[in-house]
Amino acid sequence: MRSLLVFFGVFVLCQTLAGAAQPPAPGSARRDATVQAIEKAYRTVVNISTERIVTRGYRDPFEDMLYEFYGYRRPQRAYTSYSLGSGVIVESGGYIVTNQHVVERASKITVTLTDGSKHEARYINGSAKHDLAVLKIEPKQPLQAIELAANDDLMLGETVIALGDPYGLENTISRGVLSAKNRKATWEGEIVFEDMLQTDAAINPGNSGGALINLDGHLIGINTAMMAEAQSIGFAIPVKRVRQILSDLLRPEKSKGIWFGAHVASQGDRLTVATVQKGSPAERAGLRTGDQITFLDGEPVRDVVDFDSRLLRKTAGQDVSLTLHRDGKSLQITVALTTVPKVSGFELAWSKLGVRLQPLTAEIAQALGAAASRGMIVTDVERNGPAWQAGVRRGLVVARIGGLDVSQESDVAAALGEVAPDDSVTMMVYTSVRRGPFVVQNVDSVRVKAK
Repeated sequence: MRSLLVFFGVFVLCQTLAGAAQPPAPGSARRDATVQAIEKAYRTVVNISTERIVTRGYRDPFEDMLYEFYGYRRPQRAYTSYSLGSGVIVESGGYIVTNQHVVERASKITVTLTDGSKHEARYINGSAKHDLAVLKIEPKQPLQAIELAANDDLMLGETVIALGDPYGLENTISRGVLSAKNRKATWEGEIVFEDMLQTDAAINPGNSGGALINLDGHLIGINTAMMAEAQSIGFAIPVKRVRQILSDLLRPEKSKGIWFGAHVASQGDRLTVATVQKGSPAERAGLRTGDQITFLDGEPVRDVVDFDSRLLRKTAGQDVSLTLHRDGKSLQITVALTTVPKVSGFELAWSKLGVRLQPLTAEIAQALGAAASRGMIVTDVERNGPAWQAGVRRGLVVARIGGLDVSQESDVAAALGEVAPDDSVTMMVYTSVRRGPFVVQNVDSVRVKAK
């Protein structure tokens, strides 16, 4: 009898717990617009953790005395710095957008999806000026990608939701309103954006790179900053700017070495060809500036991000079928993709930055006393050229250009191939300074304005 009562009690408890775990019934008031928006976008936001090798010297009260009398500072030692941020899946094949400052100078990037799976990410491209970067992971199956809102679909006072991982607290949600539009953001004293979004939804360290969505579950901005001296004031890069910058960062020529040869832009609800490169596959196929692209491989094209991300699924040698509107008529063309023509990275470094480079060998590193084992050594600098004005001199070891590690000529070509005049390029450099029998190794980041 006692065992029967125990069995009955356990049965009732299990039924009670099972009932408690059941989701709200369809039509429940609990599943309001906020919950539905979160359900739609939740799995598109990821956690990003980075590792960065940092060299730091040691100082004590006797350090200055040692330097003054003996010309010696104790050598710096390398340690690993860790940081956290967020990102948003913008393409089902594994392309993720985040803030450039989240991943800049990272030696290793790990992306954690909402299902807990971890993936090592590859840095594709980024813009320090606009604080956006694109990463790529290799998922085993297609991922859910966020849907981008229309460029100007914003209403002051509407409910917005910030998704991200503040302080490493994964999958955190905060709600607020769209407090203001058109806030100005400056970078090195220059106005970069004049249309930043302001919200009172909680945006804290770690939220950077996460999503700001509306009640339709659509992306309206990328969380990027907060005012440390204020409360309930956060900022996001508006989706209009995200589209514009991603259209450059996601270009197949830059991120995959595939040559399409035309740049497209969104104009209202139309996708228009902005430029066509001479001699490119696009030009040979008959694509012209001003053409409106409506279909790619028989499927409608939503916007620039959709267009570029679908091109990224292609490989050199494959065809792209485009349906166009031109002069009131509809026509179809086929573009045969090729690899991007090889360009000398060393020539680009000299013509755009005014610096000559060569691969760093073990012998050169030993002669310089350089701690770095990979990179490019600066052999010459154009006097009063861009690199010279930024402080670059002979003997420096360049480890990274524009977010890409460089150890051979092709790396330099990839880093500088799409750099336009007046673009700012970040160079991560090592300097070796001899102090008596010792060598002090410094790590620095310089910005060079291309010519």
